[in-house]
Amino acid sequence: MKKIFLICFILLFICGCGSSVRNVGNTNQFENSVIKNELIVEDNMHNYTANYIKEAILGTKDDITIEMVVYDNLDNATQVQNSQIDTFMKMKSTGSAIKKEKGNNYYKFTMVSNGYYLVSSRIENTLIFTQTLLKNKDKVDSILNEMGY
Repeated sequence: MKKIFLICFILLFICGCGSSVRNVGNTNQFENSVIKNELIVEDNMHNYTANYIKEAILGTKDDITIEMVVYDNLDNATQVQNSQIDTFMKMKSTGSAIKKEKGNNYYKFTMVSNGYYLVSSRIENTLIFTQTLLKNKDKVDSILNEMGY
């Protein structure tokens, strides 16, 4: 019995199955990743009037739009992310595929539904999100992976 417990403990330790932490990206990294993936970058602060938004960068090309927003604190970023997820859930169809990842300082929600790929990925007070056609999934995932989101 002790051997089984010890083996389970070692496997949990090796797998790192505890809560994890991700590094917070910044808008410069996002901009570089977006350009590397052949999207056009623009400052999107002109579309926001809320004083709790510190930075907003948009990447676009054809029918793809992905955005990174930096909020003044974790609570505001979490509140916006929850609102995004609520909106995504309204688009949910019967055959939707949803994936959630959670750690100490991050939460990522992805959904494939009705030919769309929807992502809201938060690390601390930063949020990267998109609602794009499923054909753009690989490009979005490339940006998110490069950013660690």
